[in-house]
Amino acid sequence: MTPAALSALSLGYLFPVKGRHILRVHSAFQHALNLRSEEGRHLTLLCAEKYQNLADAARIMLPEWWDWRREITGTGTIRLADGVLIAQRFRVDLNAAAVWQPQLRCESLDPKTCLWPQRHYRTLDSQLLLFCLEHEVESALQWQGNIRQRGLRPQESPEQLEEQVPRLIGYGKGLTPDGDDYLLGYLAALWQWKLCPGLEAHYTRLQQAIERQLPYTTDISQHYLHGALQGHFSQPICELLKQLNADAPTTTIIACAEQVMQFGATSGVDCLAGLLHGMRTLYAHH
Repeated sequence: MTPAALSALSLGYLFPVKGRHILRVHSAFQHALNLRSEEGRHLTLLCAEKYQNLADAARIMLPEWWDWRREITGTGTIRLADGVLIAQRFRVDLNAAAVWQPQLRCESLDPKTCLWPQRHYRTLDSQLLLFCLEHEVESALQWQGNIRQRGLRPQESPEQLEEQVPRLIGYGKGLTPDGDDYLLGYLAALWQWKLCPGLEAHYTRLQQAIERQLPYTTDISQHYLHGALQGHFSQPICELLKQLNADAPTTTIIACAEQVMQFGATSGVDCLAGLLHGMRTLYAHH
């Protein structure tokens, strides 16, 4: 059988298109394929029509009938050489793909100058609730009560969150448990700011607590959280933060939030809930 010839539309900036690698299938879904290299590196192949970019993913143009679960049947190893992924049933040319690189930079913004927590918190709060009701999202976390609270009234101290890290890491179901996704969203909310000394100390302690607990969750979730600790986030998260910082129109903010929440069964909503927690923390300390 002749392997299907596929091509990549875009690559995350951390995807190792150069060099030679031997990859094995970690997990497969209809529109996403998780791979793991011999060195322990995680890479992902995504349907370009269904997903936006990840830092270490390739977005592939796929036929409508394509299902990764079927196409990797009987596959042993997948080789990456000279910009081409070679498997038994498919070949993916990566060489012409555009590279996605987010524009966000760490410590590039001063919270004292931002208005978006006041302007857009209520919008995101409402969208999260509406999305969960419409799609009957059932997270293992009990944050649903929090998102019904209106206004920026901080309910959780930074110290409380630090203490909760051992209970949050690995809590929930799936490849990326709910508690991990919540923490990832919180990290995204705080990552790009020039933090005041007290909040900077909290952020450092939180990072250290998460790092210590990484062995107690799934390997995929370890990968994403480790990336978040270094400032690597998905395109939907980066785009939402970019539009918030630009004080974009409400319709734009809503569209970006929808993109975040559509990722996974509960991953996106847990992430947005964590980001809202981070917004409350920023507002309370700016």
